[in-house]
Amino acid sequence: MLYPRALLPHLLLGQMNATSWGDMLFGYGVYIFFVKPDVLHFALFAGLTFSAALVFVGFSVITGSLSFFLGNSEGLASQWRNAMITFSTYPATLFDGWVKLLLYTLIPAGFVSYLPIEALRSLSWLHTLGAVTGAGAVMCISTSVFYYGLRRYTSGNLMEMRG
Repeated sequence: MLYPRALLPHLLLGQMNATSWGDMLFGYGVYIFFVKPDVLHFALFAGLTFSAALVFVGFSVITGSLSFFLGNSEGLASQWRNAMITFSTYPATLFDGWVKLLLYTLIPAGFVSYLPIEALRSLSWLHTLGAVTGAGAVMCISTSVFYYGLRRYTSGNLMEMRG
């Protein structure tokens, strides 16, 4: 953490998995092969996949930053990420009221699947704007939580010299 560069991007890019690129290319290939989109749909798909990826990365940073506040919380962070993935697989019409509010705030699954799917289905710029705005908000919150937690962090490796 003593690098003279922005720490969060350095940590995120250092943890990138090479197989993730294959997963992304497979997803694009499946979309092109089965949907056969026009240029507008493909451009919207590309932008919305980037938006959903930002939500997932931002939420992972938030849950990973719990360690700054709670100590060893890898299990809890993993459960939160799994909850987001699980709720993203259910149809949006299944939820309403308080649960739907939770899926756009506490567990941002709505910005991963519900808004992007509706934006692609109906070419809705309002849903696209909602998905992109949600991704931006999650990234801003995650960056703030990470750097706030980093300021609170005290390493167990530090030794004080007494003189």
